[in-house]
Amino acid sequence: MNLSRNQKILIGAAAFLVVIFLLILVGVLPGLKKETNQIKATLQFWGVYDSMRAYEGTIADFGKIYPGVEVNYRGFSNEADYETALLNALAAGKGPDIFMVRNLNLLRDITKIAPVPAIKFSLLGLRNLFPQIVESDFAPDGKNIYGLPLSIDTLALIYNQDLWNDAAITTPPKTWTEFEALIPKLVRKNGASVTRAAAALGGSLKSMETAPDVLSMLMLQSGTEMISRDFSSASFSSSDGEEALNFYLKFSDSKNAAYTWNDEMKKAREAFAAGEAAMIFDYASAVSQIRSKNILLNLGIAEVPQPAGAERAITFGNYWGYAVSRQSRYANTAWDFVLNLTTKSENAKNYFTATGKPPALRSLISQSLNDPNLTVFAKQALTARAWGEVDYNKTGGILSDMIESVLAGMISSRSALQEAEDKVTDLLKKRL
Repeated sequence: MNLSRNQKILIGAAAFLVVIFLLILVGVLPGLKKETNQIKATLQFWGVYDSMRAYEGTIADFGKIYPGVEVNYRGFSNEADYETALLNALAAGKGPDIFMVRNLNLLRDITKIAPVPAIKFSLLGLRNLFPQIVESDFAPDGKNIYGLPLSIDTLALIYNQDLWNDAAITTPPKTWTEFEALIPKLVRKNGASVTRAAAALGGSLKSMETAPDVLSMLMLQSGTEMISRDFSSASFSSSDGEEALNFYLKFSDSKNAAYTWNDEMKKAREAFAAGEAAMIFDYASAVSQIRSKNILLNLGIAEVPQPAGAERAITFGNYWGYAVSRQSRYANTAWDFVLNLTTKSENAKNYFTATGKPPALRSLISQSLNDPNLTVFAKQALTARAWGEVDYNKTGGILSDMIESVLAGMISSRSALQEAEDKVTDLLKKRL
């Protein structure tokens, strides 16, 4: 039988589709074999700072969708232990299917992560459900999503309400100009020595737990471009960056009228808890730690000050996302769990209730605006920003060393900025 040209094309196309279907069915085409809810698997899930209680509800809920899937959670209380165990396990090819990654470490860890399949969750869905910072941090290439958070923590102004009352301060400062005006009202000195700081500000990691983050926030507020668009080099040694650094350092410069802090004082959280500092800049995650040091402490929380005339508010975001390992045999199912955990409002709310941490979902942020303990942090999640630090601890150390060197008079702020920029650029290049 002679076939027409059109008939031959139709038969060829049908045969091609049958072959493709069979290849997909047997899993020859990688990434296309569908994992159904009948799959039998055990997902290993590692996290830090959270107990099993934070995830019990989600794991139970996921079990209804995937009755054959067991999720085992391993929690770490110490971040250094977590990082070491995770690195060793991944190097041995025995890492967890799901793990937590700090937003500020994503560029370092991105090669370890299998991005979420676009068919499961898109950038549009990300924008609709989460604040803008999540896209900037976890979809840095503008194409792939490498992680999703349950909580977004931000730097806030934490103050001693009793000391403010004594100084007749009735409202938190909205601008840095207003903040600076509070210094003489709150600082106490004995000669040239500070006996009570108006604020823990201007020091290095030697005296401030959040020193690099506060400096980064000031740079972002000043419009400093921290890193190149292709993430190949740091770029913060600009005039804007220098202005932000000099503003930061004035509070620890004994020759400046704003002098109120130095690196020889107690660590900021300890000094604040003891009533030896009237204000600090810290995270929601630090509040309980501070309260535990002094149960009688009457503290207040306010949004961070902004530059006068700023068109939009900016604070600094430091938080964790949930990612799926490239090594996982069940990457699709693992992403289903992460999506169930982070984007399903009921499960995210269960986590928020169990941990008391500020939420990441826009819908839960709006519900938290009337919570006195979370109002500021919830609101600031919408204005938070960060930058690709590559390695949070290493970059923080570089910025801290820069601060120390300028305070010691060893180098100018301009030269110190350039040296720090070069060191961060080296970190960026080493990850490639």
